[in-house]
Amino acid sequence: MVMDLKLIAAGLRHCGKVQAFKRGESIQAHVIKQGISQNVFIANNVISMYVDFRLLSDAHKVFDEMSERNIVTWTTMVSGYTSDGKPNKAIELYRRMLDSEEEAANEFMYSAVLKACGLVGDIQLGILVYERIGKENLRGDVVLMNSVVDMYVKNGRLIEANSSFKEILRPSSTSWNILISGYCKAGLMDEAVTLFHRMPQPNVVSWNCLISGFVDKGSPRALEFLVRMQREGLVLDGFALPCGLKACSFGGLLTMGKQLHCCVVKSGLESSPFAISALIDMYSNCGSLIYAADVFHQEKLAVNSSVAVWNSMLSGFLINEENEAALWLLLQIYQSDLCFDSYTLSGALKICINLVNLRLGLQVHSLVVVSGYELDYIVGSILVDLHANVGNIQDAHKLFHRLPNKDIIAFSGLIRGCVKSGFNSLAFYLFRELIKLGLDADQFIVSNILKVCSSLASLGWGKQIHGLCMKKGYESEPVTATALVDMYVKCGEIDNGVVLFDGMLERDVVSWTGIIVGFGQNGRVEEAFRYFHKMINIGIEPNEVTFLGLLSACRHSGLLEEARSTLETMKSEYGLEPYLEHYYCVVDLLGQAGLFQEANELINKMPLEPDKTIWTSLLTACGTHKNAGLVTVIAEKLLKGFPDDPSVYTSLSNAYATLGMWDQLSKVREAAKKLGAKESGMSWII
Repeated sequence: MVMDLKLIAAGLRHCGKVQAFKRGESIQAHVIKQGISQNVFIANNVISMYVDFRLLSDAHKVFDEMSERNIVTWTTMVSGYTSDGKPNKAIELYRRMLDSEEEAANEFMYSAVLKACGLVGDIQLGILVYERIGKENLRGDVVLMNSVVDMYVKNGRLIEANSSFKEILRPSSTSWNILISGYCKAGLMDEAVTLFHRMPQPNVVSWNCLISGFVDKGSPRALEFLVRMQREGLVLDGFALPCGLKACSFGGLLTMGKQLHCCVVKSGLESSPFAISALIDMYSNCGSLIYAADVFHQEKLAVNSSVAVWNSMLSGFLINEENEAALWLLLQIYQSDLCFDSYTLSGALKICINLVNLRLGLQVHSLVVVSGYELDYIVGSILVDLHANVGNIQDAHKLFHRLPNKDIIAFSGLIRGCVKSGFNSLAFYLFRELIKLGLDADQFIVSNILKVCSSLASLGWGKQIHGLCMKKGYESEPVTATALVDMYVKCGEIDNGVVLFDGMLERDVVSWTGIIVGFGQNGRVEEAFRYFHKMINIGIEPNEVTFLGLLSACRHSGLLEEARSTLETMKSEYGLEPYLEHYYCVVDLLGQAGLFQEANELINKMPLEPDKTIWTSLLTACGTHKNAGLVTVIAEKLLKGFPDDPSVYTSLSNAYATLGMWDQLSKVREAAKKLGAKESGMSWII
């Protein structure tokens, strides 16, 4: 009978290991039939089998039906719940065992509970277990003490972890690696390296911990340790090589990346989805999309077996702004047998955002709903961003409120969309909600709120946001500093804007253009040109917006000669083609000066068709300078080009009235009545 029980137990354990579910159930049925289901030894093995099957509810059912349990029974259940990602259940069962006083915990139970404490963050229980271990003189058990160190590491308590580590008389390689990993995850790489050098015999895991830690910090030292690892005669495995490729990605180290590609091939890892994805990511981030596509297409078998590789290629297209190619790849994934995951759907939504394609976005949104990812915090946040980006603020707001966890990404997307669409009050409300929730507003959110302050000329709010920038250290960030300068300029406090601008460590063409435009808007044309020349002298090339700022300043101040010179400089020295807005500034100045022939010549030389604004500007000048002949020509241009625009009839009526051209005025008023135009702005009544 004893032999039979051992054979049955061995069979149950084997079924669990090889996942032979039906066979395991048959053995359990045999156990019940033989009347030995209450045997503790057999019941423990049945529980162990169900734990291996990850059928914890079935395991717990057997546990509850047992008339007698031992420490193995309790430990198997606690370990099972911990391994299945249910540490709270494991802790609950451990407390139940203590309350029942059926069994005293041993080192295996303590190890399982400590792991659960590490996962759930229950540091108080972890400390109590540690104290029990000391009272029971179990601190000489290396495996158990490793669990203590690991518990402290997972809770970010590195001082306690280090103290517990020092209590281990003969630390194993696992002991060292747990502590090294803890320092790496905390970003304390100098301490991790010091510990690594103290380790008697670092193994592959030790090297990988350091390499991974440096990669997470974006440090090129990851490659230094990768090279040293190889020189030590250790094999670069399927973890070290992808980490090295990732280090090449953010460093733009294409040559080194190609060398690691050779190592991947020599190591036989070219069929590993993890390695393939890392290769595609590396080439994509280094701007070598052709190489990335070659890796993707050459590994067809691996590609077809893993959606992760397809996601990497999709990400590569998006990084390199190849949106049409990304859309094509998305269609290929959809037509294949692969299932979309959250990364695929996130990529699909980003394509829609980049292409500003709401119709496609709605189709992908439907796919998100069908796939069950609408409330996924990553996919849901990008959905909010999509609808907000195309101006569909109402739907974006509804989606935002449905998200179970509103993270900074969701807030950022909706706030940016609100600012873009002019929903300034809602943007402010969301910003206040973000602060109330204790979320950390990043520099991009802050810069968007500063744009709201600029639009509303809300100096009070702007100064409060400035205070927040100083507190968080954003004042020196280019994107935030530029927004602060713009806010002060548009709120009329140009001097504060200048002080901030002069103190900026990094100034690009956008920030220079902002201060130049600000000077112009505040009537300080000389300073606008002085800062323009300062920008040129330090080697920053102006763009079309820079010149528009100068020309606008000239127009507001009536500086015709400077405007002529600026327009010519823009074309001849910098090869920039003026927009209609640039020409409008000069035409308006020429009109103000009564130089109608020159204005007409400039209009005729324009490579662009003059718009209503240019003709209306010249029309107003004709009224001022009593040029009735040109008014007739302009009227013909306006009526022919914009026959359905009510404002055209209003402008013509005003010009005719100013010049006393009553017959033409009567005809225009009659035409306006037929059109149904409301002649706003008339200062007299007939």
